[in-house]
Amino acid sequence: MNKNQTIDKFAARLLMVSFFLPQTPQILATMVPCLYFVFRSVSSKESVPRSNYIWALVIGGFYLLNLLSFPITPVAYQHFLGLLCQRRITLLLMPIMFAVITPYFSDVILGQVLYFVYGCFAVCIAANADFLYHYFVGGIHTLSHVQYRVMFEEVTGIHPTYMGMFLCFAICITLLLYPAHDRKSSIIKYGLVYMLVVFLLSLLAKSPLIALVIICFHFAYLRRKTLYRYKLLISGLLIAIVAACFFIPFFGQRVKEIFQFAGAGKAGTVADNSMYVRQMIWNVDTDLLRQHWLTGVGPGRMLHMLQERYFFYSIAHHFSVGYYDPHNEYFSQWLSFGILGIVMFLVGVGMHFIKALRAKNNLYLYLLIIFAITFFTETVLSRQKGVMFYSVFTSLFFFYSIPAAKTDKL
Repeated sequence: MNKNQTIDKFAARLLMVSFFLPQTPQILATMVPCLYFVFRSVSSKESVPRSNYIWALVIGGFYLLNLLSFPITPVAYQHFLGLLCQRRITLLLMPIMFAVITPYFSDVILGQVLYFVYGCFAVCIAANADFLYHYFVGGIHTLSHVQYRVMFEEVTGIHPTYMGMFLCFAICITLLLYPAHDRKSSIIKYGLVYMLVVFLLSLLAKSPLIALVIICFHFAYLRRKTLYRYKLLISGLLIAIVAACFFIPFFGQRVKEIFQFAGAGKAGTVADNSMYVRQMIWNVDTDLLRQHWLTGVGPGRMLHMLQERYFFYSIAHHFSVGYYDPHNEYFSQWLSFGILGIVMFLVGVGMHFIKALRAKNNLYLYLLIIFAITFFTETVLSRQKGVMFYSVFTSLFFFYSIPAAKTDKL
């Protein structure tokens, strides 16, 4: 291995772990490796299809709606819109950069994707160790899933739902790409899967969990003729889930919320049940959408209008419910840009699904399933962690597909 190849690998590894860094270091750790691979690709003089540049503008062109909103956005909201544009700029930059990066260097990047798994594992170990320290030494006497999620975010700087997306994708990477040529490597592989599942169950981010269930059914369907080979994996996952029910106290608390919302037991409120909070957010979002479904209200003004509604909701119910963004990416785009925005957004996501299905790239498909499900409960593209995660991996997969042989021999 020569010096350039060594640098290539370290640059790819830096890109894979950048998702777990604080905001400013994350920007540097993401952009520097990408620009490095662009430079390497241009220097190699290996050509890429000219159609790549057109496709990059097509899948990244949705970002231009944010810029075009400036002239029609009231001055009072232009500052917030400017911040939003800065945060979302990688939706355009990443497709352009990965359109330039040659298949060879894309393969180098994907060759280090397991470092994303290791990053997930390390972050969760650190966060749970901190929680256990505070529980046994720091004076925490009650185990609450709310307290656990708050402390997790304070330590890692990552919202639990976003960490849930990372963990779900890490499980998919491990299942599809982790080498298992002998008994020892198989034990390590499935041990990683079990631990990642336990970490995900501890956070109990509902959308990533739903996505993981759908992915598992698809994974099982594709391997239905040889499913018996995975009996140890399936048994281990079932044991992990049962163990979580008994040994992770806040797992049961989250499940109880769901049953309470469904009508089992005493009815809850927005003060003590996150499911009722979700229902309130849904009602506020749909009420605003009914009034502005055609043209939207603009991305700069949307949050202000939602805050007004939550303010009057708090007064009407004599209880402060705080303020929330749409907590739904589909609603966010619809409320921001109207019917044109949601159509363009769905077309963009749909193009990724078509590309994944045509390429028979299951890892790409599973990533899109994670996003499509989580978009129902989170405005993923309004947070830097979400925008970076979406733009880097979807752009990488769109312009380079893993050969089927790499994911079929499991």
